[in-house]
Amino acid sequence: MKALTKNRENESTTRSIIFRAAAKLFAEKGYNGVSMREISERSKVTKPTVYYYFGNKEGIYKALIREGLDYHKEEMRRIAALETPVKQKLVELLKRTFYISLKHPELTKFVLKLFIPSENLPFLENYSPETTMHKKILVDLIQEGIDTGEFGVSAKPQLAVDVIGGVLTYFILRQLNSSDIILSDALAEEIIELLFKGLNE
Repeated sequence: MKALTKNRENESTTRSIIFRAAAKLFAEKGYNGVSMREISERSKVTKPTVYYYFGNKEGIYKALIREGLDYHKEEMRRIAALETPVKQKLVELLKRTFYISLKHPELTKFVLKLFIPSENLPFLENYSPETTMHKKILVDLIQEGIDTGEFGVSAKPQLAVDVIGGVLTYFILRQLNSSDIILSDALAEEIIELLFKGLNE
């Protein structure tokens, strides 16, 4: 039994090593600029072992996308379920997104590729329903604020979500290309405050 547990732990560790090495390579060079040989060399794992765990390069890339999507979706749902005003939920959502972007920049790059494709990768189209679902969680949050009277009845949920998404993408991309810390809790609060007050206060 101990031997079986040990084998599973070793498998998990090997998979994680390949996963992290591939994430960094894809983040540096893009999908088309990376080979299985490079992934094998960077992870210090034999090429047959890499194929064993992920099948091929597309398999690794899809696994990274899946990891990023699932992680973000879980956080969005958790925050949406909080017993707090919608405005605070939006602030917490931005704070958490900033935190994830700082802690896991490679995974963040993969999630961004689904919303702003930078390479012609046909298989990314398969994730369109999931990106739509991510946006729907936010749209429903804005609608919740309208229904409870927290937001004005003339508020446009889809437009608000597009604005928030655009601002998020802008600052995350800046962070990914900077050695300085740009993302912060204070920035998250300022963004939502500006969205609520507009430019008239």
